[in-house]
Amino acid sequence: MESIYKKIWQLAIPFYKKGRSYDIIQVRWMMKEGDRIADLEKIDKKLLLPLIILHDVGYSKVKIKDPHIKDKDTKRVHMREGAKIAAKILEQVKYDPELAKIIVRYISIHDNWVFGDDWPYKSSREMALFNDLDFLWVTSSFRAFAANGKSMGLTPKSFYKFWESDEKLTRRPFCCSATQKIFDQSMRRIKQQLT
Repeated sequence: MESIYKKIWQLAIPFYKKGRSYDIIQVRWMMKEGDRIADLEKIDKKLLLPLIILHDVGYSKVKIKDPHIKDKDTKRVHMREGAKIAAKILEQVKYDPELAKIIVRYISIHDNWVFGDDWPYKSSREMALFNDLDFLWVTSSFRAFAANGKSMGLTPKSFYKFWESDEKLTRRPFCCSATQKIFDQSMRRIKQQLT
């Protein structure tokens, strides 16, 4: 990964330490997979990687440590505050101002799906891949899966049923075969761990 993204990540870490208990693990996983899949799909890393790295820094301004993953008020606050923090970090590393403006906008709308707005993910390949990865990281490990289910008050078994029929799968289908493959493999692995 290029040094500029490492600098952005170093500046983001203090905010993630104040955020949700699993934010750092999530973003590390998304950076790795985003970097890999962007090469396969020829997606612009200059937009994708800073979006991935900075997308949830706004949880540092949310009072609840691990809020319900579909709570609209929390989503609204963390997107608004995250965009402000991201703008400062991108300015600090002297990121291309035109790209920074797009990234900050993406961060300000990256969870708009919770409000029924799927347009951002249909209008940009970077946002589509980001949305896939943001959804998929939940299945990246049993620990992540259980933590997200717990935030919704669900047992791992009931969360599995919920996640295998989540509205994302019909409203915002996976943008490429690589993300579909991750989902299929991860869900099989989690199902095995549930039995």
